[in-house]
Amino acid sequence: MEDAGSVLGCSASKVRHLEAGRSKIKRHELVTLLDLYEADQDVRNQLDETRQQAEQRGWWESYRVPSWFEPFVDFESFATEAVNFELDLIPGLLQTEAYAYEIHRAGRYTTNPVDISRRVQARAERQKRLTELNPLRLRAVVNEAALRREVGGPAVMAEQLDQVMRWCELSNVIVQVLPYSAGAHASPSGAFALLSFDNNEAVGFLDTPLGGHTVDDPNDVEALKYVGDELRSTALPAPTSLELIRSIREAHTAQT
Repeated sequence: MEDAGSVLGCSASKVRHLEAGRSKIKRHELVTLLDLYEADQDVRNQLDETRQQAEQRGWWESYRVPSWFEPFVDFESFATEAVNFELDLIPGLLQTEAYAYEIHRAGRYTTNPVDISRRVQARAERQKRLTELNPLRLRAVVNEAALRREVGGPAVMAEQLDQVMRWCELSNVIVQVLPYSAGAHASPSGAFALLSFDNNEAVGFLDTPLGGHTVDDPNDVEALKYVGDELRSTALPAPTSLELIRSIREAHTAQT
């Protein structure tokens, strides 16, 4: 894998994701690998046909998901566990439609207004992973500021926090709050997500004001795992977090 990655100009981790079918391979990449492996013509024809089938649109493309986010959504559909840290927002997998709409509306620099409804629907579609027969395990750490920020106003926030508490009733969803009292923490520069798979592989995703990008370098992935562990150890335990969420929800309700 290291040799193949060197020839392709990518990491061995990317080669592993290609072999596992978690990433789509481009035609020139396939040709390069088939040349390296000295594959015969029958194998070349079969794999190129498979590649073309894999290029068929994923469910998310009809929702006009931005191109920089497509790899993450693709990975998420195969992942067994997601670790998510949010500095200023409720995690996407836990958002209500009203909250998601306000987030996309505010982020109109990266979201065309005509695409907002489809982006909101895409988040709802992604949430189905949490309730499948073999559901995605979600371990989220949310900064207290995200719970208090009035996205869409008090009524929208009260509904959103009710939704978070309902998600927490699932055995595969754990939400911890990073309180103001925690002070400085391990990820002051922003949010991230880490997806793990059943073969112990993992990929990360970093948010930026203009979009985001997938992280598959093993050293960077390990660093994100460490940061995730640090944040969970600093955050409030899940039961205490739920109590804080409930009290903040009541504060939002009092303003309606």
